[in-house]
Amino acid sequence: MASRPVEPTPESLDEWLRSLLPPGGLGAQGQAVFQQLHADPGHASHAPAAEIAELAGASVSSVTRTAQRLGFPGWPRLQAELRSRYLARLSLVDIAASHADSQMPFGDALRNDQRALAAASRSIDEAQILRIARRIIKADNIYVTSQGSFAAVGLALAHNMGIAGYPVRELLNEPAALSNAVSRMGPADLLIVCSYWRIYDVAVIAARSAHRRGAAVVLLADSLPQALRAVADEVVIAPAEGTSFFPSLTAATAVQQGIVATLASLDPARTRTAMTAAERSWQDFKLLHHEPSRPTEPRSRK
Repeated sequence: MASRPVEPTPESLDEWLRSLLPPGGLGAQGQAVFQQLHADPGHASHAPAAEIAELAGASVSSVTRTAQRLGFPGWPRLQAELRSRYLARLSLVDIAASHADSQMPFGDALRNDQRALAAASRSIDEAQILRIARRIIKADNIYVTSQGSFAAVGLALAHNMGIAGYPVRELLNEPAALSNAVSRMGPADLLIVCSYWRIYDVAVIAARSAHRRGAAVVLLADSLPQALRAVADEVVIAPAEGTSFFPSLTAATAVQQGIVATLASLDPARTRTAMTAAERSWQDFKLLHHEPSRPTEPRSRK
């Protein structure tokens, strides 16, 4: 009997940090910066580069160079990945406790989302979104899976692609349906995994199974798990940290909106035709509410 492949265990924060070390190691200041990240990842995940440099006894430029030696464009990208992985270890209650008490929770939430959108705008490459849109156009079948609160993001993505005329199926919080769909996937198919904060095991299994069957895999997330490094054809990272118990859906929603906007720009005729047909169907089914028109009052004669 053939032995079953061994599934990799979830990667710890320590293992992830050590996996970033280059073969030649780091210089003295780089090693000092790395040790600071390793010793207190929670603090490093939100401290500015100048503070990390001071604690490590290094220069700010050394923090930047260390981030680059570890495989990132600079400190902000490394810090964002570190933050996502640190938060993934915490429960909702722990995350809420990590934020200071605020007298303006609504305003803080809005400002947090503004920062998240700005970070996503700086870090996500327009050319990558264009590649993803082209994969969607070429796919015979498109599947979108997401779980928990981020199922709302997956639902919006699948809905928008569907009314734009693309063969998409949503698999949201449905492990059995997802399993059945994966068993039928092949090289002409595309699986989009939308999973933020703590990735669900069912999403990892689905992505790896789809990859083995030759399907393309796109991951929309706030970090890249070890188990998906070799199977994700495209990875779009956006922050999902909230300000209380709840992760933020704002940047994730903006990413899906950007994907469908790019999709529509590549084939506007297809999108226009599909949406015109959808509009007619909405009218046939009387789905939309229309205010009754007010009768025109005759003008009084003076």
